[in-house]
Amino acid sequence: MATIKDVSQLAQVSQATVSRVLNGGVPVSPAKQAAVLAAIDRLGYRPNAFARSLATNRSGAIGALVSELSSAVYGDIIRGIESVAEEHGMHLVVSSGHASAETERRSYDFLEQRRTDALILQVDASTDEDLSAWVASSELPVVVVGRFIEAIAERCVYLDNGAGGELATRHLLERGHRRIAHISGLMRIPDARDRLEGYRRALAAHGIPFDESLVANGGFVEDGGERAMRSLLARNTDFSAVFVANDQSAAGALKALRDAGKRVPEDVSLVGFDDTIVAHYLYPALTTVRQPFDEMGQAAAWLALAAIGVAEQKEVTRRFEPVLIERDSVAAR
Repeated sequence: MATIKDVSQLAQVSQATVSRVLNGGVPVSPAKQAAVLAAIDRLGYRPNAFARSLATNRSGAIGALVSELSSAVYGDIIRGIESVAEEHGMHLVVSSGHASAETERRSYDFLEQRRTDALILQVDASTDEDLSAWVASSELPVVVVGRFIEAIAERCVYLDNGAGGELATRHLLERGHRRIAHISGLMRIPDARDRLEGYRRALAAHGIPFDESLVANGGFVEDGGERAMRSLLARNTDFSAVFVANDQSAAGALKALRDAGKRVPEDVSLVGFDDTIVAHYLYPALTTVRQPFDEMGQAAAWLALAAIGVAEQKEVTRRFEPVLIERDSVAAR
């Protein structure tokens, strides 16, 4: 296996010059650079990445921590991050937190210890105070995606979830519905609380009092949405529409409605949240609130790479606005 010494001898330059060509930063004459590159090509030399990171104090990688690698939602965030990283010659090291504060902390420590150059965090269980402390104590730039924390606002890329909940509920109200149920997510997750608050704001704006009996927790998962819908139906509380906190729960809710002999949208209208791939393939196709995961991942990556001088400093969107995607699961009342 060729070494840096072999390259320097073939190119007839010092080993220091070879290092400068490999690592950049210090100018090298065009003739010497050409000689080094030709020697590298001829010898098939591949620099040791770990040794190179020690010399430059850079690993050439950014770390990303997401809740679940198997989820389409977080896969889209990762895809957005990766597209920007690859554009700038960077690699991605990914870990998952599984919505557990303890696992999130272990994964965060893992990524820090792997000498990544910056960290992008999408976590569910860790508190705002935890994340603020991580940002304050880390020697690396840290960007939080999917959550707004006022203390570290300049490091956050997020969706206005309250506006999204309001948008979904208002759409149902404008189609004539007045008894609108809500299947929420886990209340310990800020997204779920904000979407519920948006639902309440939309009702209040139309003079409709909040009815707690019309709210059930679906936990952001399919079987949770199914259980929540069965619970709502069992309460014998009349409703003509349901705003569901995410598309996965909406899929479960749709199954429960069908099992109960209810037609969507003729008997019950349904609106989801996220606009994941499942929304396209449910029958009827699901009206939902789009969350631009890919773009949010890209924005987070730009902020992280700009912080380490790899990407140019530029204005990026930090707060994204939700968009209603109308399909076939809502009917006028």
